[in-house]
Amino acid sequence: MSIEIIKEKTSLEELQKKVGGYIEQFLLDDGRMLVFDEDGQLKGKMINNDASVMAGTPIAGPAVILEPKAFLD
Repeated sequence: MSIEIIKEKTSLEELQKKVGGYIEQFLLDDGRMLVFDEDGQLKGKMINNDASVMAGTPIAGPAVILEPKAFLD
């Protein structure tokens, strides 16, 4: 499962569409933000291996990475 990288500001609603639910945010060591569906596992979504490795914990479903300038206000 791929991870989209977002470089420009986007809306909360757009992020929710991309991940398929309410968002959970995880700050990565490099200063970027990993965003994913907070209920992905409960919804039975497939494990996203790439996102899981980045977060160090199982992440299920689509995920996106926000560059620092794309963070929500």
